[in-house]
Amino acid sequence: MKICLLNTDNANFKIILKDLSIQQQLQKQLSRLLISSRLFKESSFNLHQKTLAVSRLSHLTRITYRCAIALQLSSQLSLSPIEVAQQVFSLLKNQSNLDDKEFSQLTLTMKLIHPGWLDFEVSDHTLVLWLQLLGQNIFFQPNLSKILGKTNNLFLIEYTHARCCSLLRLGETEGLITFQSKALGDLTLPWKAPDPIPWLRDTDQLRLTHRAALALINQIVITVDRSSNNPSVTWNKLGTQLSKSVLYFERNCRIFGDLAQNNLQLSQARLGLIAISQHLLKWLWYSHLGNFPRSQL
Repeated sequence: MKICLLNTDNANFKIILKDLSIQQQLQKQLSRLLISSRLFKESSFNLHQKTLAVSRLSHLTRITYRCAIALQLSSQLSLSPIEVAQQVFSLLKNQSNLDDKEFSQLTLTMKLIHPGWLDFEVSDHTLVLWLQLLGQNIFFQPNLSKILGKTNNLFLIEYTHARCCSLLRLGETEGLITFQSKALGDLTLPWKAPDPIPWLRDTDQLRLTHRAALALINQIVITVDRSSNNPSVTWNKLGTQLSKSVLYFERNCRIFGDLAQNNLQLSQARLGLIAISQHLLKWLWYSHLGNFPRSQL
């Protein structure tokens, strides 16, 4: 289907990141702004009773969320979906300035798309900020209501976690990265060096452009979003999908050898992606089993 961009003046839309899921925080912020708007006061649509749907578009090279609230409202307001979408666009454009120093903020690019969708794109710069927050702000607190007994078919997750740990230790041995602590098994972010991880080129474009790297980033975002928003998705299914993406990334994206000598920053960025994957696998495991996966097998 051909996508028609209706408003060439894209608008920045800021969200407060109280939770690591971009999708969940975007949905909450849109709900908060729209509940008090004139559009909902004039319609019989009750946003308190219906969840404002924010879906993630399937696209490998960019991260985009879509809201179709205008299509839901149009029949009740006797307006076309695009007319409603234009009003919502203007409302959000004028109310997106935030002043909250307690939590981090992410800036998304809002676009108006035919026949009345609102798209919210994550830029490379915003993605890097989110990756940094993800690496440093996952708290290892077990969910006591979800802790399970012995679960089968977890070897791939534990193997992938251990493989990530091995690659990170090799990265330090080879002098590509330096951990904050010399304690055995302490692979936490941020690293002592490089800090920050060189995710971006000088042009502010993402350094990680290989298809396997983009696929892993995509799966990391999916894992965090679905962990927060879809309790019906089992954690080991998410962990297995993430593990497969990590191993595919390792097979297709070299880190050591000639690459490290000729393009150190790319090697470091790839190790950064391994570090975040290791952190996320460890978090999934601990949150649902109450113990840590092995770092060596």
